[in-house]
Amino acid sequence: MKITDHLKKENIFLDAMLDNKPDVLKYISDVCAHNGIINDPEILYNGLIQREQTMSTGVGSGIGFPHTTNSETRHANVILIRLAKPIDFESLDHQPVDIILGLIFPDSDPGIHVRMLARVSRLCQNPDFLSAIKQAEDADLLIEQIKIIENSTIFH
Repeated sequence: MKITDHLKKENIFLDAMLDNKPDVLKYISDVCAHNGIINDPEILYNGLIQREQTMSTGVGSGIGFPHTTNSETRHANVILIRLAKPIDFESLDHQPVDIILGLIFPDSDPGIHVRMLARVSRLCQNPDFLSAIKQAEDADLLIEQIKIIENSTIFH
């Protein structure tokens, strides 16, 4: 499984101007509704908020991957956001976040949830991956760079 199998150009946002965690979660919800991933952005937003209340998805090193399941989606979806300026995301390392990987999973496939989280966590440890996101000027080129990184990375 590769994240590029679940990441589409229209779900990549470079230099988004968002001020705080609730704004990011709302943005992800609205994008998912606008792009036909789900129908009701409020349900998705509430799922993302509920997950954050359990434990912050700010994993450290400037990365957050808010995630939730939703009955309206049939496939895993990745929303990649590079923020114009870092924000407080209540991260485990107490550092601000500027890379967001929003993950939306179907309720019907709990296994993909675990596999995708593991894959994204591992990929975020690759400095080439983070560098590609931070330096990207174009969504198409970024997807191609991520594909190259995924193809050259060994996952166990």
